[in-house]
Order: sequence, then C-alpha cells, then structure tokens
Amino acid sequence: MVQAATRTTEALHQKCHNCRRQRLRCDRSYPHCNKCLRAGKECLGYGQLFRWTGAVASRGKLAGKTSSADAVRQQQPASTETNNSSPSSSLSSSQRPSPAPSPSAREAEVDDWQLVPHGRIADEAPPSPYILADPLVQDLSQSYRHYLSHFTNQVCKDLVSFDVADRNPFRSLVPLTRDNPILQHILVAAAAAHMSNLIRPSLPALTLLPGSGSITPTTNEASRLALRDALVAKHKALRLMYRAVENVETVGADVVLAASLFFINLELIESGKHGWKAHLEGAGRIMSLLGPTQGGPTNELRDYMSSDCFSYFVMASAFTPPTSTVQTYFESSQIPVMLGRATANSYLCCPPQVLEILYAAAQLSNVIVEDDDGARQVGAAGMDLLRQAQTLDIAAWAIDALAIPYLKDIPLESRIKVGTSHRLAACLYIIQAIESVHDIVGPGLAAELNRELLDLLVTIPPKDPNYKATSWPSFIAGAGAKDTESRIMIMDRLQTFVRLIPWGFLYTAMEALQMIWSLDSSGTAEKCWIQILKDPKMNFLIV
Repeated sequence: MVQAATRTTEALHQKCHNCRRQRLRCDRSYPHCNKCLRAGKECLGYGQLFRWTGAVASRGKLAGKTSSADAVRQQQPASTETNNSSPSSSLSSSQRPSPAPSPSAREAEVDDWQLVPHGRIADEAPPSPYILADPLVQDLSQSYRHYLSHFTNQVCKDLVSFDVADRNPFRSLVPLTRDNPILQHILVAAAAAHMSNLIRPSLPALTLLPGSGSITPTTNEASRLALRDALVAKHKALRLMYRAVENVETVGADVVLAASLFFINLELIESGKHGWKAHLEGAGRIMSLLGPTQGGPTNELRDYMSSDCFSYFVMASAFTPPTSTVQTYFESSQIPVMLGRATANSYLCCPPQVLEILYAAAQLSNVIVEDDDGARQVGAAGMDLLRQAQTLDIAAWAIDALAIPYLKDIPLESRIKVGTSHRLAACLYIIQAIESVHDIVGPGLAAELNRELLDLLVTIPPKDPNYKATSWPSFIAGAGAKDTESRIMIMDRLQTFVRLIPWGFLYTAMEALQMIWSLDSSGTAEKCWIQILKDPKMNFLIV
C-alpha cells in the first residue's frame, strides 16, 4: 500500500524531493533537477511522490520507527512484482483505501522518510521517480514505466520543433504500446539510450584542435545501467520486428512504420553509424504499402512519421556514395507531397523546398560525367538548383506556420533564422557536391556563403527554442570552415548540442569534422570534403 504526498501549487518553486531530503541547493529545473541527473541519481521531481506506508524513518523525531499504518498493511496480503505485473503500490490513493496517519506520523515530513525496497529485480532499472497508476501501464515492470515516462516527458520534445503537450503526435504512440510489444520495446530502448546519454557526465575524448587538449570520458553506474536496458529492449524489438515485417497486415502497417522510424531514431541516439540504413529502407517499403494519406486528425501521426522518414532519407542521400544508394520505393514527384504534410512542426524546422533541392542536388552529385557535354548539362542543372535555393522566401514559409492554431505563438524570428540557415547550408552543399557548379562559381562564393552561415549561427544561441534544429547547418558550416576561430566556434556549438540534446550522432559529427580538418591541415586531401564523407566506410547519418 502506498500513500501519496501531494504537491501544492507553491511547490512549483520549491526544491525537488531529492534536494529537500538532502538539504541541498536545487536548480529547480523542470521536470527534473539537472543536479540530480549530473550526479547520476534518479530525481524524484516536484510532483506527486509515492512512498511506502510502514517505511522506516531515517532522521528526525521518529528515527528508527515505522509508520502507524503497519496494522492495516498486515491485514492485507503482500503483493510482489514481476516483470509482467504491477505492485499494489501502483494504485492511486483514490483506488485503494489508506488509513489516516496518526498525528505523530503526520509530523514526519518527506525528509524523514525513505523508500524501503523489497529487492530489485535483476533486469530492472533503479526505481522510477514516480510510479504511473494509469491502467495502461499497470502490467509493465517498474523500469519500463520509468523509461516510457522519460519518453513522454523528454524524448518527445526532441522530435518536434514546438512542443505542445496535447498536440505532439509522438506521445500518442504510448497508448499503442499496450497491445503492441514491438512498439513497447523500441520506445523503451530509445528512451533508455537517450537517458544514458543525458546522464553521462562528460563528452567522449576528442582532441578539439592541435594544442587545445581533450575531454576525458567518464561514465557512471546509472548511465551504464540505462545503456544496458536499452540494448536488452532493442534486442527484444529486433526479434519481434522480423515477425512483424512478415505479418504487416496482422500487426498493422502504422505500428510497423512507427517501429521502423524509432529504430532509426535509436541508431541516431546511439551514434548514427551503419545500422540506420536497413531500417530506413524498411520504412520506405512500409510507406509504399500505406500510400499517401488524405490528411485529417486521424492521420496526423502517420504524416509526422512519413515526413521524418523522408527527411532522414534526404539527409542520408547527401552523403551516400553512387554505389550504395538508399532505396526509397517512391517516385521523386511524391516527395514534395510527403514532406509538406508535417514539416510545419518538424524538429528540423527546415522548409520542405530546401529538402527537395537538397535531394535533387544529392542525386546530381552522383551522376557520372563522361564528357564535356555531360559536364555542361550537370553544371546547368546544378546552377538552376543553386538559384532556386538562393531565391527561396524563407519569411513566407515561416509565417505560414502561424495559420496552424497551436503554432500561432511560435517565435517567428527564430523560425526565420533557422530556416535561413538550412537554405544557406543547402547552397553550400550544392557548390561542394557538384563539381561542375564549383568550377562555374569558383571558391569565392562558397567562402562568402560559409561566412554568412557562420555569422547567422552565432545569432541562434542555446536558449533559442529552435537551437536543436541547427545541427546539420552547423556541421556544413564547420566542414567548410578554414580558420581556427571558426572551427573552435563550431566545435563548441556541437559540444553544447550534446549537453542539451543527447543524441549520439553529434559525437559522430564531431569525429567527422576532426577528420576533415586533419586532412585539410596536412595537405593530403585530394577531393572536397563531401567526397570524403561519401566513402562507404563512413556510412553515417547526420540530421
């Protein structure tokens, strides 16, 4: 039996339960205290706190004594938790009777009590900050509830540009986990990997620039435990995915598409290397079965998933070698329709027209030119793409989003800046990826555009709501940066990304930049940096 200690409205400005208990200064971050996360502790938050009645007081006047609710607890049979059943403690106070505490017990504040665990199951994470009482999760283990809570409160925010609690379609995946184990396991795997990165104390060792030193990697038990849970859940999801692909009609195409998307997301959270490709092609096959949707609220989730998959496909195409293309199962003419359905609130905050241009440029960069006529044709087509990118009306695209009711309060200036950064990055990509275009415009335009992009990124600080959407433009700007000051700025920016948005592909981006800069400084680079990244051994995805 549990008893809920309810937080009052004023408690929003008080310490989290951990800091109160330990009498520490709290940073009051919401929904969880960052001080706790950095220390590798599970933050108990500021909300409703569930605690065992009959617990032993650790401090205060009642130290060594138990709650007066023991008599009632002894009258009811004990309940144990297995991996597939929930303890009686998951019931809310309105669902199970709880005796009123005695005056002496009422004097014992939260600081005087500690949870008394009944023994931790070997394959479970540390106890959750709170136990979900929703019937949806009553049959889940405590660790799975904890990770699904993290998915709802943290991971979902990373997946959209502007998070509105009741309009973030990815949260609607959680109810589907009850009847779809594959979705349950892959969401838990993504959340556990995300948490592992989030509570990792420092960045991996990377020599930023010659003579600048390095960052020493350290991990703690909580991060390793979360990573282990992620790998276990991923393994379970992979086993189920094999059967799901063979029985799409039975499992449901939308469920399989969601699983495919989050396998890609999981690869990006881990490192963005290698594993994403098979899942992206699988998502393409599923999308071809679903076909284009007709819009409407019932299709909103599918629209977002399809849009994200297409965005990943475009970004993958940018650095994919001609001999290793990613099969899309769609005609190029269908891409604008798919991208336009959900990009208004996509986490990329990138105009769909920019993604279309980027995809066309990636295809053009892989054309094998055999003679001068072929080079002229490719050059002319590339120059046309460059003009399209340079003349896009980013302000009009940003303003269009305001027509969507739940986006009417989005910061317009931020959206325009981030959209412009994607446009400039696309221009730089065209010049660097299509050799004929580079020969036509010369190195001067690339240097000018790179400086403009670097200057723009400086005006988008970490506190900007769309800061997370500038990882790809930052990478493109860094790859083209020639001076030490610009390279340090980009590396500092990517390190800040890792602290705020704990996705592992950012580590890969930093490693790739180090390689590009080392080749450039040694004078051994014989081809442009995009050709270096198209090496089949690289095979990574940056978004």
